[in-house]
Amino acid sequence: MVTPVQIRPKAAEIYLDCNATTPVLPQIAQAVEHVMEHVFGNPSSSHIAGLQARYILDNTRRLGRQVIGARAGRLFFTSGATEGIQTAVLSALIAARDNTNSGARRWLLYGATEHKAVPQALEHWNKLLQLNAELKAIPVDKNGLLDHQFIAEHVGAAHMICTMAVNNETGVKQDLVALEKVIRTHNESVPWMVDCVQALGKQHLQISETTIDYAPFSGHKLYGPKGIGFIYVRDAAPFTPLIIGGGQEQGQRSGTENLPGIAALHALFELLLDKQQRVFQTEETLEAYRAQLLAALRSVFPTLQLNHDFKHSVPTTLNFSVRGVPSRDIMDVFDAANIRVSSGSACSSGVTQSFVLDAMGLEKWRSSSAIRLSFGPATQAATIDAACERIRDAAKALRQSCLLVSDINEDIDSDLDGVVQLRFDTHCCYLLIDKAAKEMAVIDPVPELAERIERLVACQNYKVRAVLSTQPHQPDSPAAMLAQLLCASGCSAARDAVGWPEQHVGGCDAPAECETPVFGCLPVGKRRLYRVGTRLPVYLLSSPLAAEHPSPHVDFAFIGEHQDAKLLKSLVHDQTLLLASRDDSFRVVQRLCEVADECVACQLVDVPLEQQQEWLKQPETLVVDVREQQEHQVRELSVDAEVINVPLTRLVQFIYTHRDKFAQRPIVCVCRSGHRSAVAAQVLARHGFCKVSHLTGGTALLIEADARDVPFLAN
Repeated sequence: MVTPVQIRPKAAEIYLDCNATTPVLPQIAQAVEHVMEHVFGNPSSSHIAGLQARYILDNTRRLGRQVIGARAGRLFFTSGATEGIQTAVLSALIAARDNTNSGARRWLLYGATEHKAVPQALEHWNKLLQLNAELKAIPVDKNGLLDHQFIAEHVGAAHMICTMAVNNETGVKQDLVALEKVIRTHNESVPWMVDCVQALGKQHLQISETTIDYAPFSGHKLYGPKGIGFIYVRDAAPFTPLIIGGGQEQGQRSGTENLPGIAALHALFELLLDKQQRVFQTEETLEAYRAQLLAALRSVFPTLQLNHDFKHSVPTTLNFSVRGVPSRDIMDVFDAANIRVSSGSACSSGVTQSFVLDAMGLEKWRSSSAIRLSFGPATQAATIDAACERIRDAAKALRQSCLLVSDINEDIDSDLDGVVQLRFDTHCCYLLIDKAAKEMAVIDPVPELAERIERLVACQNYKVRAVLSTQPHQPDSPAAMLAQLLCASGCSAARDAVGWPEQHVGGCDAPAECETPVFGCLPVGKRRLYRVGTRLPVYLLSSPLAAEHPSPHVDFAFIGEHQDAKLLKSLVHDQTLLLASRDDSFRVVQRLCEVADECVACQLVDVPLEQQQEWLKQPETLVVDVREQQEHQVRELSVDAEVINVPLTRLVQFIYTHRDKFAQRPIVCVCRSGHRSAVAAQVLARHGFCKVSHLTGGTALLIEADARDVPFLAN
């Protein structure tokens, strides 16, 4: 028997990401379960079981028509909105291809803030059908509203136009009446698709009173299960089935119908049509919820900026940015506090940018720092109250980690010490910190990280000895400006093209293993930073200076983009940690033998999840929690094994300090999702830690020591 995977969160989950998906309401889940157990017939069968199933299907279609105000037209069930979008685009583009009178038409128009499913579907079918039309994004203004003048100028020559009722990132709602007027004034027959996914349950729809040709919907955005949706198609609209073979849905969409999913829509439609129901809140209540959340956020993020105007948005979405705090930092600490939110766009290992906010013309920092809170119409007041309290608690951790500037007298004590690696995309910046001396130096600053570095210096009251680059820069470059900001009291005003203080040229011998004369040396706390070379320098950081070791060794080398093993062998020893200014493959840190391609690395320990969970019960196991300090503070891991917090920013220093002590100790790397822990485990294995694994799936699959009796997942 396989042991169940178990978990108990530190506190109940607060889910504020309903624009991505929603939980399934109990009454909807019960409808699904009832159909799966008792009405499992095929709607195409002619016996009693099939007729019972057919009744549910037909009655759901009838209720759906009432919900969206579709007295006429087709309404059939799909697997979700993406299938509905494909059906609409295919239908319109086949009609355009076959229309011999469409020679003057050349555009496929779509809103610049549309869900990616729309332009990608247009591109795909345009290429497949060889229509050879040109895709053209309709611009939006700073409120996210479509440019009606642009539509008026281009829709006359369009094969199709695609807009959305409500934006999934910002909640911005388009004026469909005004849109219809401008579209039909300039092109009476152009097929018009409106993505209505985020409008269901949030806006009053009377679709038969419009000339909208296609309107796709999805169940899981409004308390239904995933894998079910429906589409409205106007009677006069071109139509080609996307899926054929079987004749279901009157030949409009073949394949045995997803009756449990359709039963879920039936229960949902009944709620939406019931004027006595108390599940869905009024618009006024939802607006009050949003105002309450915004007040809580502004109390902890004084520099918060909203990314949309509430008067143009549905009340269930709140999109904001905090200057200088990337969305990933806020998301991670909220997630550790069991608050589920999202960034404005899909997250990846690279830099997160919101194409929606970019299209609105908002500043780049707002796009890369965007956070979306979204709740559903069935959200209860107690959830909002708890969310506001939890937001305030999470913000304390951000302040204690110097990610927020605070006017409150708090005992802010970051334990940063040694070499800290900051990243932006593939660019690496290094902070050399001596905590006891309150001194630091910066190597290879990245413009996007400048504000974070400045905030850390102010928060910890560091004396900055130098801001250096491994490549020359101009006097007005970000590195030079950062030096001007940070070095007022810590380093010389006279600096050369890489930021090296002129008063620290010459006057010192090279470290023990360095065969090349040094350009100069600079004390940073108990260590000495040497510069080798002039135009493209390498910086060598010594071991702590001591009277008994007058010629220190090189512990770290900041090599810029140098990868010449012969050159580096003349500067460092085998155990020196090499740090590059770019890291395209998340190597984090290298050794000399890696540059020379002579290393024999340890292999990751590949063990089943159940065995990892057993390791976590053993005191000799070391759990390396690679989440950021603020995440760790909000939710410390409760396991029997020893836990140490080592964010990826501090992994270099951890390797330097502990490679001898922990090399043979069983280590399990853990993070929120399993991505960062996978990177950390690979790096540790390459650097001689030979009993390393990582927890795939992250803290979501972690068995806490105080919750081993609570089943979560069972294999």
